[in-house]
Amino acid sequence: MGAHSKDPSAFAATAPPPTNEEFDRQYQQNQPAPIPGTYAPPPMPAAPQPSAPPPAVAPAPAGPTVADASLRVLAGFLVSYETTELGVFWPIYQGQNIVGRKGAAPGLDIEVDHPTTSSRHAVIHATARPGKLRVEDPGSTNGTFLGEHMIEKNKSHDLRDGDAVRFGGFNVIVKII
Repeated sequence: MGAHSKDPSAFAATAPPPTNEEFDRQYQQNQPAPIPGTYAPPPMPAAPQPSAPPPAVAPAPAGPTVADASLRVLAGFLVSYETTELGVFWPIYQGQNIVGRKGAAPGLDIEVDHPTTSSRHAVIHATARPGKLRVEDPGSTNGTFLGEHMIEKNKSHDLRDGDAVRFGGFNVIVKII
């Protein structure tokens, strides 16, 4: 065959891609007719056409608003594989997070279902952006451990991402975001 071949595959290999409008027309032409009594999806919308610029939006008011007071900033997680191989996690939010035995005291942020965890076992102080966590044991019965070492009561201890912490006999891993 010569340079002026009528072979469509030769033309397709060198032809420019279709425009959006050509593609939309071809797509709509190739759609099968709907079967009566069945759902037919709506036709594909046409490509957007240029329009006037959007109207100017007034800037948001500066300073905190009522809605901002309810926002909680995530700083990290405690993760445990004690009860399930898939793991259980508790979010740690910026500020004070009280760790205690499930159902033993009001106002707990992290409830641990383990008999060796005190009702108000530990407090995790969190700062977000950048994430920084500190743990404090206010005087639990069975102690709080960082790695294999029992932390001093009523003294804050820095936590790092991946640290192993034990509340009495309940093990968790610290994840800082």
